[in-house]
Amino acid sequence: MTTLGPVEGVARTLYRDEVEHINIYPMDQKIQLLMIDGRFSRYTSNFGRLAGDYYARLPEREALELLKKTLCIDLKQDSLTAIGEAIAGPYLPQHYDEDKEIAQHVVREPGFIEKRIQEIDASPDRNAIIKKALNESVNGAERKCIESDQKATYVLSDGTGVSGLPKELSDKGKNGGPAKTFEAKIGAFFTQSFDSNGFPLLANGSIYRDPNSTRYTGTVEKIAQFAPQIDEFTRINGIETSDQIVFLSDGALWLENLRTKLFPNSIGIIDFYHASQNLYKLFDSLCFCSQERKTVFFEKCYHLLEFGEIDQMADWIKQKTTDSNRESVDKQLAYFIGNKDKMRYGLFRATGLFIGSGVIESACKTIVENRLNRSGMRWTKKNAANVIALRCAIYSGFYDSAAA
Repeated sequence: MTTLGPVEGVARTLYRDEVEHINIYPMDQKIQLLMIDGRFSRYTSNFGRLAGDYYARLPEREALELLKKTLCIDLKQDSLTAIGEAIAGPYLPQHYDEDKEIAQHVVREPGFIEKRIQEIDASPDRNAIIKKALNESVNGAERKCIESDQKATYVLSDGTGVSGLPKELSDKGKNGGPAKTFEAKIGAFFTQSFDSNGFPLLANGSIYRDPNSTRYTGTVEKIAQFAPQIDEFTRINGIETSDQIVFLSDGALWLENLRTKLFPNSIGIIDFYHASQNLYKLFDSLCFCSQERKTVFFEKCYHLLEFGEIDQMADWIKQKTTDSNRESVDKQLAYFIGNKDKMRYGLFRATGLFIGSGVIESACKTIVENRLNRSGMRWTKKNAANVIALRCAIYSGFYDSAAA
């Protein structure tokens, strides 16, 4: 099978290895037939990569129909899955020894952005600078006018569920009932450019990700495998040359543990959307005599959250505690107080940092959900891992369906 369709009647000389008891066709290697399960298949490598691309992007039935319509090749679903597995092999993360020691990524302290944060925080114009940034006017230089002198590297990660086969799932799910999904973990990486003074480079007045710098990795393995995978992934993408590391997440404990393990002096940022959602939930525990007063009070607290004034926000909220809600409110406030260093949103915005985890949220949807969580789909971890590896390569720009 080739990318031009089936080829019939190709003569291939057969050699018999009586020691290994195998048949050898030297022509198979010469014409670069795809290896499947340790044997040469009837598919050329180029056809295999094209079929693998279809398999990664489309539900199997649609991929098979497209192959039949464009190349007049009628494959069975098992054959397409086997091709996908073979093509995914080089893109799959390696298996790591769980006792493997990982060297931490350490940028000289403080990094250039942390210095800039300290300068703004100590400035008599601090609040004015932050207000300006909140109005989407960040001090910076247009990228057309200046070259990048410094780079900040962002590392993001999150998990999302994949509908699995019963044999692939644990007896108990997240809430104690039977599990319906297993978790896929996705990591992302991108860079942002700054000038020599620590000001962000802008495109039409707005901060931006460096073009073609976004990369993805993924797995269905547990955190013991994912941590060294993220370590290797970030090293390959040049994190060791970064002038500042930023770790953006939703604040989940396993992600914070990952940050402190791999990037101990990175700037940790909890995605503003998740922080604001937790503020909404907290307000459900408070009592107000009217909706109008609740709205005014919430807007005040939301404004303090935007500024990153977490202690002041907590003091305001404590004014609304009673004997009946104090325990619940204190527990929810602990989330904000314990993470206030990662919620300095006003200062983060003033220095031109991204405070939203849209890149990783989008990655979870694009790489996992759009392909693996369609109606009626159920996956083995092995097949899910293959699709995730292929889609990470495709959306990172590493996969070439036309490559030999």
